[in-house]
Amino acid sequence: TATILVQSISKGSKASTVSDIFLEHIEFLREMKRTGYLLSIRQTYNSMLKFCGSLDILFSEIECGWLKRYEIWLRKQGMSENTIGIRFRNLRMIYNLAIEKGVVKKELYPFDSYKVSKLHEETAKRAITKEDILAVLNYPLDKTDFYAQLAIHLFSFSYFMGGINFVDMAMLTSKNIVNNRLIYNRKKTGKLINLPLIEARAIIEIYDNNSSNSYLFPILSALHKTEQMKLNRLHKVITKVNKALKQIGEELNLPIKLTTYVARHSFATVLKRAGVSTSIICESLGHSSEKITQVYLDSFEKSQIDEAMRHLK
Repeated sequence: TATILVQSISKGSKASTVSDIFLEHIEFLREMKRTGYLLSIRQTYNSMLKFCGSLDILFSEIECGWLKRYEIWLRKQGMSENTIGIRFRNLRMIYNLAIEKGVVKKELYPFDSYKVSKLHEETAKRAITKEDILAVLNYPLDKTDFYAQLAIHLFSFSYFMGGINFVDMAMLTSKNIVNNRLIYNRKKTGKLINLPLIEARAIIEIYDNNSSNSYLFPILSALHKTEQMKLNRLHKVITKVNKALKQIGEELNLPIKLTTYVARHSFATVLKRAGVSTSIICESLGHSSEKITQVYLDSFEKSQIDEAMRHLK
């Protein structure tokens, strides 16, 4: 197009392509050890590469028509609404990064017209009642099934310790225990979490091997030296742990699929039902804003509204 031609030859313009900015950001995330987010960005990069064959294109080529064609292509691939939304939010972030770097002019920004917010699907309920939680915590353990035991212990630890997620639990060492408190920085946001060890202390003691530098849980070990080795191990264990939790949830006839993440959502919901403010729940979860915490609590608040509506007549 004329716009692309003018941008390409105009004085002072930069030749960075969409691929260049994507790969620069992927390398940045690798250096920051943001492995989960890195995987999401790389999936978006690979998806776009498959869609158009090459990302050695200028950002000015990504306009509304291009975005609509990409959306149609993703739907033909059988992608869910949420997955498509993630792809476009990642692309929007990269485009904003390109604007910041002066690679593309702000007036060419296509996301003012193409609204990513429309790509949203109602998030499945991920919290269970306190009674169901107790049923999981008291589930009879088979000592011959290592992953079933680990699954219950990790679920319980997460529930008692502010909804700590799987990756953060895996990274904990004895150094994170100070004066009977758990102190750590969330890998995802870097926020400092400082919570008292009460019920969770007994879970830690199950795996205590008296080593000052050991991991608290048998997920990672000194054998996992590189980031890739750690990533591979985390993927292997979370898969087996969630498989065990799913089977336990089915045995207990729980209303939703049981995963480690259910413990995090349930922690937030139980506190909300107890009257704890959203700001305190946000702090406990280590969220960067209360807006994110509200996503966790939406299904609970909708159930409150539904119950209240029954009293109108």
